[in-house]
Order: sequence, then structure tokens, then C-alpha cells
Amino acid sequence: MLNLQVERLKRLPKRPQEIWQGGFVRLPGWVTEDAPKPYRPVTVMWISLQTGMVQPGEVCPPQQKRFSAAVDALVAFATNEALAGYRPGKLEVNDSALAEHVSGLLADADIGVEYRPKLLAVDRFLAEAARDMLGEPVPPGALQGKGVTVERMRGFAEAAKSFYQAEPWTELGTVDLIEVEVPPPPDPSLRFPLVLGGGGQEFGLAFYRSPEHYWGVSDAEDPYAYLTSQGGIWFLTFDDITEMPFADADLWEDHSLPVAGDHAYPVADCFDPSGRRRRPNAGVLAFLEGLMRAITAAGDQEMDSGRWTKKVQTFDGPVEYTLSLPFLLHPPDHKELYQRGFLDRRAMEISPSQAHRFLEGKHFRTAEELDEALNREFVGKPVDRTRYQPRNVLEEAQDLCYQAFDSIGRRRAALARQAIRLCPDCADAYVILAEGCGDTGKAGELYAAGVEAGRRALGGTFFEENVGHFWGLLQTRPFMRALQGQAECLVGLGRQGDAVGHYRELLRLNPNDNQGVRHALLPLLIELGRDAEAEDLLKAYHQDVSAIWPYCRALLAFRSQGDTPASRTLLAAAVKANPHVPKCVLGQAELSDWPGSYSLGSEEEAVFCAAQIGGAWEASAGALEWLTAKANSPGESSSRRKPRPRRKTKS
Repeated sequence: MLNLQVERLKRLPKRPQEIWQGGFVRLPGWVTEDAPKPYRPVTVMWISLQTGMVQPGEVCPPQQKRFSAAVDALVAFATNEALAGYRPGKLEVNDSALAEHVSGLLADADIGVEYRPKLLAVDRFLAEAARDMLGEPVPPGALQGKGVTVERMRGFAEAAKSFYQAEPWTELGTVDLIEVEVPPPPDPSLRFPLVLGGGGQEFGLAFYRSPEHYWGVSDAEDPYAYLTSQGGIWFLTFDDITEMPFADADLWEDHSLPVAGDHAYPVADCFDPSGRRRRPNAGVLAFLEGLMRAITAAGDQEMDSGRWTKKVQTFDGPVEYTLSLPFLLHPPDHKELYQRGFLDRRAMEISPSQAHRFLEGKHFRTAEELDEALNREFVGKPVDRTRYQPRNVLEEAQDLCYQAFDSIGRRRAALARQAIRLCPDCADAYVILAEGCGDTGKAGELYAAGVEAGRRALGGTFFEENVGHFWGLLQTRPFMRALQGQAECLVGLGRQGDAVGHYRELLRLNPNDNQGVRHALLPLLIELGRDAEAEDLLKAYHQDVSAIWPYCRALLAFRSQGDTPASRTLLAAAVKANPHVPKCVLGQAELSDWPGSYSLGSEEEAVFCAAQIGGAWEASAGALEWLTAKANSPGESSSRRKPRPRRKTKS
């Protein structure tokens, strides 16, 4: 068969000066279905340098490419009079094995064959095809950076793999801006990196020129427009190989560069105001390599200190990095945090705590006299943490927690760890560490430790003497927060039955339910099929005005009666209380995460409500279909299901 192909070529006239480039090429697209891993299909391509004519061959997965297909495409090109009708004098081939195969085969056809790893005509054609497909210019590859080589990229890839495996986003949050004090960054806009990943969506590093630049982006209504007006910004992000520039994907596959996993391919680039993507040059790449190693090499104590120095190895040799956390060393004050939207109401408990210390040993004849003294001492005055000193180590540790509540980022964890070292019975310290922990299992262990710490701090008889009005006693709140956090983690771990016991204990200790525990407990009982207990809870808190109550009341009616006039009446009342909830439960609305606060009847309340009750509706046979039919507007259906926000409890 192949000899016949050669004979066909030999009969064609020869153009000695004609050069054709070609070989196997990856197409600018990904196949992600019906395959264990995404892959780019390959094809054979031959291009005439003189005429620009192109002859493609068969398309197939990379592992199925055949040399015979390349020869078939070559002969088809040469014998097609509309494209050629002659044989070239020379072939330039991008695959050494294919070049050797074709060279031996075409010796009798008097066609020279040369192996060339880089074929400009082929690359240009593929770039144009990719641009047409993407509708925009093809992003530049990593090797287009000045001075960047494959081996330099290998060093960067090794550092990126270690960085991803170390998961620094579990130690540094999205407000833990880092300052690179040494060495001077090769680009001033790289001086203040920020670790991404605390939100669990995008992992890597973002870079800012200054703290003011960071705050400007954070505060902007349209961050992209702000960045465009201020200049470009560097990112180093991790994602699937399908999200990389095609040239980078080829680089990783052709040279087997290291990678931490299928979702951990690193890409570093700068988005400038024109919308172009700039890739790092050799100096920037080495800086990023060392930076990643210096971040991952730091331990807890070094990070808690706010500054650390590490000598790390880079492609250019050993380099010493000194990194610091400016918001830990020079924390923003309460006023600045409040202006920027950071408000943890737990920090305000410092005021009643100091009032208790002020009142110790004092006696007042009347309530009016007491109020007058408190107003004179505290009303209209800023909190003075030095005036009323802690009376024991537990209060000293709790004061550190109040400072932590009024802080951001790593400073919170550092103060919490300091509090535990001072007094292991400080429950709020464990709560703070648990809140900053991205792993539900580890967070649950920290909350459990906080529960035990709170029990030790309060003492056994305290529970017996003060059951029924716990939240009104300031010293109980750390324990109550820890127990609530532990219950939420148990739900996340699939231990709903154990969580119910914790929620019930919180309501027993504090029936007034200042924590909003009932909003998590009611739908959880329904989800577990404990409808009678849910009915009792509805009655116990019949005056609750949140949307959770009428929607759960309607659901319980449907579970017991089906689609009846009574259940439809209850559902209509629920929709009247908040008409946005059905879309959120059915996944027909774009949902944000837990909104933090809301007003009754608002879309924000609907997000919170859906996060709480969604599991109960899903666990009830036919309930979602009933909700779709009875609560949706005409023409809407539940076919466009989107994930609901995570279940949360009000703080």
C-alpha cells in the first residue's frame, strides 16, 4: 500500500524549491467527555510555504495517531490539482520519529526530509484557527517570556507543586496580605502577594502594589474596572489543564513537568489595562519560584510572629526571602475595619465584660443609681482595654479573644493560640481557630475542645443553677458558641442525629434562643423524619417571623396530607411571607453564599432560608415537584437546578 503511494508521488512533476511543513499537531480544543482525562485531539497537517495551501488529515486521540495517516495526507495533498498537483523538493517535519519514517519511505521519490521541532507556518495557522474558535487572541505561552526555558519552567513547576500540596490557604486567609521585604521584586506590582484559596474556589496568589491598592480592589464595586484604571495585576492561579493556554498545556505534556494534581496546573500572568496577558520573564519567574518556597517553608510560630526569613533554592541559585504580614504587625483599628465592612459583634462584648469588672465590690442603693454610674463610666466613651484589668488568667485570655474578634486574618489565629497558651479553658479561642479552619473534621475537633474548655471554665453546678437563661450571662457565651459550632460541623459530617442533641441542649440552656438555633433544628428534624418533634418546635416558637417557619409548616402539612386545600393554604402563606424562597430552593436563582444579614421578605433572607430548609424539601418525596407546581410563576420548572448555598446558622 505504501509503495503504491510512493509511486503516485514519483509520477508527479517536482518543484525543487517548494517546501512543505507538517506533521502531527494538537488541535485548539479539548475533549472532556467519554475519556478518563481531558485530551486535545491530534491531526496530520501539511502546509505549503510558497502557496499557503493546507491539507489536513484524520483527527484522532493522541495515542491513536498513525504514521500511515501522515503519508496518506501527504499524497492527497500532492495529487490534488486544486491544492498542488506536484511533489515538493523538501519536507520539514515536527516529529523526529515521523521524519525518520517518511525520509526512508520517500527516498525513491527524491523528496528531502528534515526534522525541525518548530514549524512557524504550522504554528501560525493553528494560532489563527484558535483565535477564530475562541473569538479572541490566543494567550501567549510561558516560553514566550524573555529568557524563559523549559528547565527554568521545570523549577517553577516543582515549586508550584510543593506550594499547592502545602495548602497555604489553610494558614493564610484572603485578608492576609504579605509584604516581600527582601529581595526587591523585579516588578513593583509584585511586592504584596495574597494567598488565594480560603474561599475554596480559586487557588494561588494575587499581587498588589501596596496595601492601598489591595483595599482599593476589595472596596471597589467593580474590581475589574478599578484594576483597569490602576494598571495591571499579576496572578498565579491553579486550575485544570483545560484552563491553561494551549502552549502551556503542550509544555507540561511534552516535557512531563511536575504537577500536584488534575486541578493544580499553575499559570502565572499579568492582566494589563488593555486586556492583554503578559507572561513572566526569567526574573519574574525565578522570583515567583522562590516566593512560593518561602511561603510554604514557614511554620505556625513564624507566621504568628508576623515576619520570617527563609533561604530557598531557585533555578538561579539560593535566595533569601524576608516576608511579613503588615495587617498583623500593624493591625487596622476598629474604626477602619468597620468602615471596610469588617464587623464582628462579638468584639462588643468587651464593654459588658469591663462593666462587670467596674462593678465588682461596689454597692448601689437603687437601680437608678446603678444605671447612673454605668452611664457616667461608659456611655459615649471609647473602650479602654487598659483601664479595667482582667481578674484572672481566663479573663486575660478572653480579652485576647475580644481583640481577635476585632481583628482580621492571621492576627485572629495568633491571638487565639496565645489565649490557649495562657488558659486552656478559654472556649472562644478554640471557636476562633475552628472558624478559620477549612476542614470540617478538624473544625469539629476544635469546637469539641472549646465545648470541653467551656464546661471546665463554668463548672458543673453552674449549669444546674443557671439553666434556662444562659445567654444572659456573659461568661456562658463562649461555651454556647462552641456547642453551636460543633453541631454545625456534625451536620456537615453527616451526623445529623448527634447535631440534634446539641441543638436541643442549646435550647434547654437558653429557650430564648438568641443564637437562632431553632432555624437549623426545625428543618433538620424534618429531614430526619422526626415530624412530631418538628411540629412541637413549631408550636414552641409559634411567634417566629422568619420565612423558615411558614415554609416548614407548609412542608409538614404536605408530608402528612399531600396536596390538599390546607397544605396549599399554608404554602400560599409562606410565599406571601417571602416569594423568593421557591426559586432558591429549586435552584432557579443565582445564589450567593450566606448573606450575613437580611430583612424579612428579602432575597437575602431567601438565600438563608434555602440554605436551611433545602435538605428537608429534598428529603420529602414529591415536595419539590409540589413546590414547583404551586409556587412557581407560569413557564418555570425545576429542570434548571443549581446548587443551594451551604447550610449556615446565624451568628
